[in-house]
Amino acid sequence: MLKALVTGGSSGFGSVLVNKLSKTYDVDVMPRELLLQTKVSTPPGGEPYDLILFNHHYMPEDFDIISYENNCLICLRILESYNLSDNCKVGWMLSKGIGAKFMPEYAPYFAFKAVNLHIMRYLAHKRSETYFGIEPGHIKETNWHYTAEHVVKLLDEVSSGHVFNLNGDFSSL
Repeated sequence: MLKALVTGGSSGFGSVLVNKLSKTYDVDVMPRELLLQTKVSTPPGGEPYDLILFNHHYMPEDFDIISYENNCLICLRILESYNLSDNCKVGWMLSKGIGAKFMPEYAPYFAFKAVNLHIMRYLAHKRSETYFGIEPGHIKETNWHYTAEHVVKLLDEVSSGHVFNLNGDFSSL
């Protein structure tokens, strides 16, 4: 069975996503407590991952070092520490609000999502694995199952350096 790592997969939408993903992957979940540690240790056995999905978002956030570390740099630390299979897919949950000129109270959230978008694009340029993003739209409890189901379906269609909407089309990001 393919092996996956999902960050932020232990509550809310993440737990629904992990449940749907576990039908085709042996899923490890990195909960918030582990994400908040600055040193990421490789799991025992070091089996290579076929999928890493960055679903987490650190809250509360601000424009500060802790927020930047826990939203963006932790992704790079995980990618440096964990074994990736030759055909590994690495994805980030992103947001169309990245380019928003409204809601200044969400500026840190959008800024960190934008940084992750550019990390994804840079890694797609530099490395052989598949790096992609998913723009799921507004995730709320009433659409958790629909969103998770479509995220899992997208995994067969993703290509490196692109962001996808839930219907499989390229996002405008």
